[in-house]
Amino acid sequence: MPKNTQPGLPAPDRPADREPDLGAAELLAGFHDLLRRTGITASSALDASALVYALADVLVGKGVLSLDELDRARKDVESRLSTDLVEKGVTVRLTDNAPDKYDMTEGTAEIDCASRLHLCHAACCRLRFALSEQDIEESIVQWSVREPYLNRQTDDGYCAHIGPDRFCGIYENRPSICRSYDCRKDSRIWVDFDARIPNDELLEATSPSRAPSTAAKKKRSRRRRE
Repeated sequence: MPKNTQPGLPAPDRPADREPDLGAAELLAGFHDLLRRTGITASSALDASALVYALADVLVGKGVLSLDELDRARKDVESRLSTDLVEKGVTVRLTDNAPDKYDMTEGTAEIDCASRLHLCHAACCRLRFALSEQDIEESIVQWSVREPYLNRQTDDGYCAHIGPDRFCGIYENRPSICRSYDCRKDSRIWVDFDARIPNDELLEATSPSRAPSTAAKKKRSRRRRE
């Protein structure tokens, strides 16, 4: 029996039933229409912003509310709206003002990752972050189609460029944030970096079968008493 013969699904041996391939002209027309719609949205957002700012100026000028009150309220609303947009997956995020990653000489972390890999299991490669315009234009670092332009992760939670050996497959082209990231003070990764004690939650996420380490328990116990 041929595959895909359920009602409503075309059989694979019926090329006439398929959607025709779009040519360059059709794709360009669609792209221009998308830009036009984006422009209309941006114009509407500008009008709304101008109205809100004008209203705020009038209220502050009349002494109805202070600038501090307005700023606190704005930050609160902005935080709630941002959370809502992220949950709905309608945000587009880029790392602003990122340096040229190939020119970075300062601010790069010098850590002997290879000697700690058996402890941390490359947990930093499970963190989410937004790519830079340089990364997007270079088209080497993969990003999530559902959450542009966050780094793409595989089903196990690791970066799409991490191999089974937990080494980076695009190390020479890795994003600037990967180059500057320093795990030494990140409590999500280490309970105590110098003592080589990883976070128990990290162990559970990267090695589910591994029980919490005794050293980590003692370290946390001492911190609670302090």
